[in-house]
Amino acid sequence: MADLKKPSNPYSPPLPIKICLGLLSVVFFASTPLLVADQTAPAMTEAQITEFWHSGKTLPLEIGKLYPPQLIRINEDKGYNILIDISHECSFASLWGLGGRLHGMGFRSVTNQASLDSVLDTNGKCRVRIPFETKEKIYPFAWYPNFKYNVIITEQGNPDSQHYTPAEQEALVRFVKEGGSLVLLGSPVRDAGKMKSWTLNQLAGKFGAELLPMADRYQNHSYATLKLDKEWEVIANGEKNAPVQARRTFGKGKVILAGNQNILRTQKDKDLNQKINENICTLLDWACAGQTPVGGEPRFPQPMGGGGAIYPELETVTGDIVVFYARNQKENLLNTVQEIFPQVDKKVQHWLPSRPTKEPMYLILSAGSGGGWAVNAFRPKENGVISDSPSGLISIYAHELAHTMSGPDNHLGAVAGVSPIPERGEAHAGWFQGKVDAWYDSSKRDKPNRNCNTAFESPRFMELDLKKYSNGDPELRKKFNNSDEWTKVWYIWQKLDDRYGCGWYPRWKWVQHTRWANDPLHHITWEQMVEDMSIAVGEDLFPFFRKIGTSLDRETAGEIRFQGKTYKYAPSPLDASAPGPVRIEDIGDYRKALPAPK
Repeated sequence: MADLKKPSNPYSPPLPIKICLGLLSVVFFASTPLLVADQTAPAMTEAQITEFWHSGKTLPLEIGKLYPPQLIRINEDKGYNILIDISHECSFASLWGLGGRLHGMGFRSVTNQASLDSVLDTNGKCRVRIPFETKEKIYPFAWYPNFKYNVIITEQGNPDSQHYTPAEQEALVRFVKEGGSLVLLGSPVRDAGKMKSWTLNQLAGKFGAELLPMADRYQNHSYATLKLDKEWEVIANGEKNAPVQARRTFGKGKVILAGNQNILRTQKDKDLNQKINENICTLLDWACAGQTPVGGEPRFPQPMGGGGAIYPELETVTGDIVVFYARNQKENLLNTVQEIFPQVDKKVQHWLPSRPTKEPMYLILSAGSGGGWAVNAFRPKENGVISDSPSGLISIYAHELAHTMSGPDNHLGAVAGVSPIPERGEAHAGWFQGKVDAWYDSSKRDKPNRNCNTAFESPRFMELDLKKYSNGDPELRKKFNNSDEWTKVWYIWQKLDDRYGCGWYPRWKWVQHTRWANDPLHHITWEQMVEDMSIAVGEDLFPFFRKIGTSLDRETAGEIRFQGKTYKYAPSPLDASAPGPVRIEDIGDYRKALPAPK
């Protein structure tokens, strides 16, 4: 046990951690956990744990139990445990916002992305991040005993989202019969056929209720009206006097049903928001009344500015990507993960041969449609994907896969040089994402990659000097944003694809890694990067870069030294003209012989 990390002071100040979600930065605070080791469990050294998660594996239950979740900061703890289920539709309001509000009301909470039957198994386990502290911020995935709950909140606004499976419905009915409480939230759906086949409505039917396609206004929102048997008590009617919220007892437990998720949502109107908070507290107090609080210390894993807190229970591994997904995922999405992802991996690896990364990227397949998140402030890194279409999954997977790939190694088996266009950065990932999009969807093959023609068609095309922008020029930073930068970079790469084919890109990375092998942390200048590219294509690219408004410090590459030889190339005939269609053919031999030296 000597190799286990020592317990930290649970009352020490919170640690600020920052992540980026698209263009939004989120700062959250994680309290330092108190580690309580199970002295009967076998220990793993720090090196063993690191090797384990580097292999893409989830740490076993006996190790997870050594690192209990952090204490929740909670106001006047009532002792009731609430599960916020987002495994049927992931919303950021519930993932990140609701838990903190409940903690302020005295209720403990944890968000869940696993199938409900798995987390309600009293003898089962769930996947969480454990607070394994090293000099770096490391929170590896581990199995942990399932928690006990007093209340489950589950919501879904779109009938096309992930289903409530028969096993989940059975588990929820059993949970309520045995004394738990269920808060079930839907939304108005005008399509009567979809409403009838909606699995959330099937679940409501097991408790003698139905959400109808007719809607009514309540608290400035449209609610689905409710059809209820006599066991239900209406607690809110809409403006047309139709029931929109109701509650009932069922077995030893209770059920609350509402026709809109806004029953839990923060509102802009301060007075309305206060009223909603009061309603939430009233509903949950009623739901918990008569129950025995789970009690004990208020310890639950928390979202940590990203996914979780309970992660999907199933997984598949493709190359350097580990995908977590729940059993309730749709069959076409699971087929995409299991059958198409390996093809994408093979395709991108062909376009950009790269050595495996030391640690995998974790991709969280979440419920619903549209959106996602990225966690880069601590490790393992994760990316959440909220998509209900195969094409959406494939596109995001390709993007995240490319983020892990640096291109061919040098003769030392390493990469070298720090490029001014970040290696494995957003432009890089988006470029290969676009190629995969075109490979999967033939309708995109007659357009330039990532619609980079918009850069050329912009009246500000020549104003965006990429060298100055990447060096932080304040005037350009005011006029342009990162998206403008990436699009112009893609324009350049498309023009290079037009003339030299797909093989120039991996050849460029091989040249870079080889040329700077003896100085692997060398910060490459724009001039040196264009020299590397010129070696890769066998023509002088300086004139082309200057034609498109890049302020390189000389007009030509001149003489370039590479692998002990001197090269001087003829100017490339590329000019500032419209780009051609995306190229997705084979790259050929990217290490073919260089042009004859001078």
